Amino acid sequence: MEFEYKGRKVKVQTLEKGKNYSTIVLHFELPNSEHHGYLLKVGDKIVAKGEIAKAVRDAKIDGVEMAVAPPADTNALIMLRVSGEEREVLDKVLPVVEDFLKKRGLI
Repeated sequence: MEFEYKGRKVKVQTLEKGKNYSTIVLHFELPNSEHHGYLLKVGDKIVAKGEIAKAVRDAKIDGVEMAVAPPADTNALIMLRVSGEEREVLDKVLPVVEDFLKKRGLI
């Protein structure tokens, strides 16, 4: 699934689809970003992708069962296990991700 969120491209890749859940990775367009394993670098700012996942976990979003760093060999920002309608859950997750990236000076 691909869509735009506040002018940025978002790509969601489904890794596993169960009866009542999906495991997905979330790609968020960040120009001039570099992905090094579990680290994200934009300009001179570096953040661990696990910190993004922690921000989502701390938000206690209904429908998010798991939020962790994505596999190290991807350019994804976060891996999620969600229950319910994926897009509805993402509509709650994306503001948290965007806010985290803004606070860290990555966007």
